[in-house]
Amino acid sequence: MLIFGVVGLLSMAANVLFQKSICLFTNVFGIPSPACGMTRAYMSLLQGDIRAAWIYHPLFLMPILICVLALCKKLSQPIIILFTILLLVVWILRLIFILPHNIEPMVYNSHALIPTLLSIVKHWIGWV
Repeated sequence: MLIFGVVGLLSMAANVLFQKSICLFTNVFGIPSPACGMTRAYMSLLQGDIRAAWIYHPLFLMPILICVLALCKKLSQPIIILFTILLLVVWILRLIFILPHNIEPMVYNSHALIPTLLSIVKHWIGWV
């Protein structure tokens, strides 16, 4: 829990200080994380807009299901593996089909750490 708290505080600090996404994954790699859009999906769900929630992240109900299964002591390793695979497959599909169109929340961050470093290296070795 402490690690999640620290990462959360660092992400919020990045947002406030540098006007960057609160997502540490996006700020480092430049691409949206597998869970990108979950917060927006829940905000839409709370406003009664299920369609928008689905668009922001089609697996927005998965964390709730995981919590229910955990509370009922039905969360097993095979279920966790299945959910992880499902999350990764949906993430890859979203990267392939949505990211190229820059539709929120699937937006490329060219100013993230890794893309910036790659740009510097390309410029340095003459691949401009």
